[in-house]
Amino acid sequence: MIDVRGLSFVRESGFSLAVDSLELNDGQVSTLVGKNGCGKSTLLRCLAGVLPHEGSVVVDGLDLGKLSHRERARHLAYLPQKLGAPRMDVYTLVCHGRFATLGAVRTLGEKDRSLVRHAMELTGVWKLRDRLLGDVSGGELQCAYLAMVVAQDAGTLLLDEPSAHLDAHRRWELATLFRRLAGEGLAVVVATHDVESAFSYADKVCLMAEGRVVAQGPPGLVVMSGAVPTALGVGMAEQDDPQLLWRYVLTHA
Repeated sequence: MIDVRGLSFVRESGFSLAVDSLELNDGQVSTLVGKNGCGKSTLLRCLAGVLPHEGSVVVDGLDLGKLSHRERARHLAYLPQKLGAPRMDVYTLVCHGRFATLGAVRTLGEKDRSLVRHAMELTGVWKLRDRLLGDVSGGELQCAYLAMVVAQDAGTLLLDEPSAHLDAHRRWELATLFRRLAGEGLAVVVATHDVESAFSYADKVCLMAEGRVVAQGPPGLVVMSGAVPTALGVGMAEQDDPQLLWRYVLTHA
C-alpha cells in the first residue's frame, strides 16, 4: 500500500507535479490515465523513489525516503517505460528481479528459482527462457521485463506502460494477470494510455491533467465526475454488452 500526502516535484523545464492526497491499496489495481505529458510517469518515478520530491510517500507504513535500496525493493517493484535489450537470455533477465533483494553474493536459492519460474509462467515467457533478448519481439521483451518485476516478489508493482507493443489479445491477458495479482493481495499500479482497458479492469482510476490528479475513485465515479472530457480530450461511457472486450468505451467529448 502507498499513501501519498502533499507530494510535489518541479522540473527545470517548469513542469510541476502536485498530488495532495492519494492512496493505492493492496488487493487493488489502480490505473493512472491522462494525456501525454500530464505527469503519469513522473508520479510513478516519485513513488518508486527514482526522483527526489517534497512531501510524504509511505509504503506499507514505512517512509519511502528512509528505506535503503534493498529495503525498498522488498516493498516496491518498478518497471519503467523505456526498456533495453542487453545481451542476455530471457531467463537471466528475469533472475535480475531477485538480485535486488539478495546480498553481495548474487546466488539464487531454491526459493528464488521457484519465484522466477512462477513469474515467467504467469507472464507467458517460460518457453522463451533460452532466447536472447535481442531475438524476441517487442511484445515478448515487454512480457520478459514484466516477469522480472513480478519475480521480485514485492507487495506493490509500479508499471509504466506495460501494455506497450502488445497486441489486443496479449493486452487482454495482461489485464487478467493484473486482476490475478491483485487477488493475491498485491497493489498493482499501472500508468497507461490504453484508457479503455484502464477503466475496464481497474478498481481505482486516477485521472491526471497538468501534473494534478483531477479525479480518483472507482471507474464509474470518475466517469460521472465530468472530468474525463477535459483531462483526456475524449469521453468515456460504460456499455453493458457481453460482446465487447472492454466494458468502457471512448466517445466524443
